[in-house]
Amino acid sequence: MTKTRTILLIMSLLCVAASVGVLQAASDDSDSPIVIITQEGIVPVRTKGTRSRNSGETCYLRSAVEPQARVHAACSTSSAKPAKPTPTPKPKATPTPTLAPAKITVVKPAKVQAAKSTGKSTAPANDDLDEYSNAALIADPIEPVNRGIFWVNHQFYRYILKPVSRTYDAILPKPVRKGVYNVFDNLEYPVRFVNDLLQCKFQRAGKETGKFVVNSTAGVAGIMKVSDRIPALTDVPPEDTGQTFAQWGIGHGPYIVLPLIGPKSLRETVGFAGDVALSPVTWVTFGVIGGLGGATSLAVNYPNTARSMNGRMSAYDAVTKDAVDPYLATRSGYVQSRKQAVSK
Repeated sequence: MTKTRTILLIMSLLCVAASVGVLQAASDDSDSPIVIITQEGIVPVRTKGTRSRNSGETCYLRSAVEPQARVHAACSTSSAKPAKPTPTPKPKATPTPTLAPAKITVVKPAKVQAAKSTGKSTAPANDDLDEYSNAALIADPIEPVNRGIFWVNHQFYRYILKPVSRTYDAILPKPVRKGVYNVFDNLEYPVRFVNDLLQCKFQRAGKETGKFVVNSTAGVAGIMKVSDRIPALTDVPPEDTGQTFAQWGIGHGPYIVLPLIGPKSLRETVGFAGDVALSPVTWVTFGVIGGLGGATSLAVNYPNTARSMNGRMSAYDAVTKDAVDPYLATRSGYVQSRKQAVSK
């Protein structure tokens, strides 16, 4: 009985000792210097007990593995750079189309259009007087005197010549007025012929002679202008002494406003005197032919003056009607008309 108890006591002590060993081995596993590397990480290996050495697992010393693992982890952490944010591409700006400026058509007075037809470029108008800039093409050293004569002429034209012109048009029917115009135009043949020769325009001089012969014979002393029906004799530009001087290179000289006659330049004044001297009407008026008296001279001269009066009054009204400065408008219109006549 006593032996049995002793055996049981010894067995109990052995069991207690085994349990303590197992617990100690379990506690020693975490501190084991031998480790293996698995997918879960570093795992300690029991060095006590009955673990088999032929399991195919590679064992490492804990001291050789853990520092490298810590350095690797530290390097991985420090070397890992934050990902740069992908820049959002900016939308391309749509180019704004450049619009061409709208063209504005400005309707200009006839005076400005006539100035452009001469080929002279004009600057944009800064004021109402700029449309008469071509008037500066001629010198006007005695402008105050010219303005005074211009004012007197204007009153004379307005209150005397206009009523006379209207009376002439009212009394004589149009066919009669046209016949009177044709007769005196035909009598101006010597003026045109001589100046054609002086300008060496011999072909034009021949046409003027042909017109004079045809109109004087078939046209009954020039009452009918038969030459208009002959294509070779139509549209022959007239020539005068002022145009001849211009062709010779003589400049205008100073601008002059003649009493009753109107605007002229010094060159055109001398040329006008030459035209008067060449005109057969002047020969009759001053009694060179036939010794006619003053009353007869007046009777001869009046139709010649009246025949062109209406046209001159219409041209004068067209230039001065809406002009800011009628004097400048008349001067500019005169210069342009003479330049156009010379260019033909």
